[in-house]
Amino acid sequence: MRPLRPDERRWTWWNYSTIWMGIVHNIVAWEVAANLIAIGMSFWQALACVCSAYFIAFLAILANSVLGAKYGLSFPVLIRSAFGRNGAQVPVALRALIAVFWFAVHIYIGSKAIAAVLSSALPGYSSLQQYHLFGMNVDVLIAFLVCWALHAWIMGHGIQSVRRFEVWAGPSIMILAIGLVIWAAMTAGGFGQLVHTPSTIAPAEFWPTFAASMTALLGTVATLILNISDLTRFSRSQKDQALGQGLGFPIMFFAFSAMSLLVAVGTKNAFGEVVTNPIDILTRFDNPLIAIFGGLCILVATASVNVATNGVSTGFDLTNLWPDTLTFKRSGLIAVAAAVVFCPWLWYDNATLVTEILGIIGATMAPVSGIMLADFYFVRKRRLSVAGLFTESPAGPYAYTNGWNPRALTAFALGVLAAVSGLLIPGWDDLYAYSWFLGIAFGGGSYMALMARHRRSTGDADIAYPDVDPAAIP
Repeated sequence: MRPLRPDERRWTWWNYSTIWMGIVHNIVAWEVAANLIAIGMSFWQALACVCSAYFIAFLAILANSVLGAKYGLSFPVLIRSAFGRNGAQVPVALRALIAVFWFAVHIYIGSKAIAAVLSSALPGYSSLQQYHLFGMNVDVLIAFLVCWALHAWIMGHGIQSVRRFEVWAGPSIMILAIGLVIWAAMTAGGFGQLVHTPSTIAPAEFWPTFAASMTALLGTVATLILNISDLTRFSRSQKDQALGQGLGFPIMFFAFSAMSLLVAVGTKNAFGEVVTNPIDILTRFDNPLIAIFGGLCILVATASVNVATNGVSTGFDLTNLWPDTLTFKRSGLIAVAAAVVFCPWLWYDNATLVTEILGIIGATMAPVSGIMLADFYFVRKRRLSVAGLFTESPAGPYAYTNGWNPRALTAFALGVLAAVSGLLIPGWDDLYAYSWFLGIAFGGGSYMALMARHRRSTGDADIAYPDVDPAAIP
């Protein structure tokens, strides 16, 4: 949890480019984008929705990346400046819970890929589907245990194993995606037919659907917006992380989303229905070699995004909660073990439920992101006291009231209430489509207002504190 020294920050722009390849190329992002075609959007409408959502996410991620690269600190430490040393445990625990939740989802997705590979490679393996245990078909259960062991092995080798794994794991699924796009174009009679599929959404329903879809897409990266400093703290410089992310994020999200949309249109032409999960597409080809190769690519991509996002954030979060007991490796292994508690095999295949969950995640993470950005850029004027983030002294700059900042907690509550107001207040249903935007705006805005009032009442006109050499922190 301590600040990294300059010589410990070894990640280059290439590492950040490849790590975004691994993060972008995941099945959840593919399915959420492909579902836009399933609900009736045309290719161009869906692409506009995807680009709009991820452009906003990219700006927020870049803004929050500066802290990690500047101070060499992870999210659980940096958030103390806004919430206080003890109050910070609230957003940290919440994010840890969500990270473990996503960890479970991606392990389950990876297990479905392994099951597809084993069914194609081993005659008779698919016959295990007729047996059930713990709510799963036995063929998927065996695959789940294999995928679970793979994640445990990766996390057990520490944070630097993530960087090495992403260098080759990130680009691997592109081969599969390109192959599926070519297949989709062939089934439709050319790319022109794919991109000119008409919309079936009524004009009066389009913009609410567009906004709700953007919120769901933002939900897939809501935790990353918050904890990107967990990755940028390893950057050699601000230039490295900005250049690497500037290349990796926009290009990869645009390319990968466009391919998922093209393939979704292709499945509608080929099968008479939109198939959003690429694993299901592969099994319909009735070709063992395609299923084996594609399944392995999906497995690698799934493990890639899981360890780079959910594994890393959980590792830092749990270590922050119990620093005297846990290390990054131990925390990562706890995340792997706890993943089974969420039982994703019981609910993940329900697309409507997944969309609702993404909205809830965005509604809870957005206010914390708003508070964090408002604190650093407007309240602290981009200056933090590194020593103050670690001191337990009641006179410390972020001590507040016994380590709790009630203004941040109040702003967080207001942000969440604003984000979910569409669910709570009759007649306000349409507002829920904008939950992420409401959460970040109300969370950040109310925090600035409350802190401004606090400064006036205490006579503390400037609460930006000087930097401290990270090497001075034990």
